[in-house]
Amino acid sequence: MQRDVQLTVIGKVFKPNPNKVLALNMALKEYFRLVKWYLSFNSTSKTLLHENGYEKAKRLFNLNTALIQTARDKTIEILKSFQKNRKDDSALRLKRVSIRFDKRCYSFSKTTNVLTPYWLTLSLFRRKRISLPIVFGEKHRQRIEEAFRGEWSFTTVEMVKRNGEWYAHFVLKKTVNFIGEPETVIAIDRGEANLAVAVAISKKDPAKPMKGQFWRGGEIKRIRGLYSHIRRKLQEKNRVGKVK
Repeated sequence: MQRDVQLTVIGKVFKPNPNKVLALNMALKEYFRLVKWYLSFNSTSKTLLHENGYEKAKRLFNLNTALIQTARDKTIEILKSFQKNRKDDSALRLKRVSIRFDKRCYSFSKTTNVLTPYWLTLSLFRRKRISLPIVFGEKHRQRIEEAFRGEWSFTTVEMVKRNGEWYAHFVLKKTVNFIGEPETVIAIDRGEANLAVAVAISKKDPAKPMKGQFWRGGEIKRIRGLYSHIRRKLQEKNRVGKVK
């Protein structure tokens, strides 16, 4: 059985110059406005938002067209989450948002730069791109290296502003093989310590039994012992007929 798994790797934007910080802040402000605008449609239909909002959004908001589409998708996720967890007549109030970049509006590369080998290029506005150095902790750097070796696929990047600092959240994905649930019971053994022990195998590897399941018999032994004790006492009093 194959399944897609994903994880998020977080890197920090390393000492960006003031102009790049300004560009990121401006893009975040515009993206926030766009998501709030999409929320005004009060719809979780991607088709409806695209048909009724996309062209108008391109005229109203100075963002890369791919960002306009990721804002639409993010809006749907926000609204669905709110509707699922809504309490009474509470109203949705958007306080913050991260900017989502997909493969159409970002690129990520490793360079020969010793201090900052990882660089993220973002398309923010129609004619505005910026490149940012990204640094990682050791564990997250290992995952990024695995992605560059092809063990993971880069999907989206969320640019998150936290306490005045910018962070890049890389979402990585890969397909892995899972062992299916055991399907054939090959033995059930009744023993002294355990009431029953079941062992199973899977179709994928029938020569290797799976770990057994144990049902302990301690409580049953205790009840049996108590029953035997009562029976003996009744036999001593010639009242064994009372025992069924």
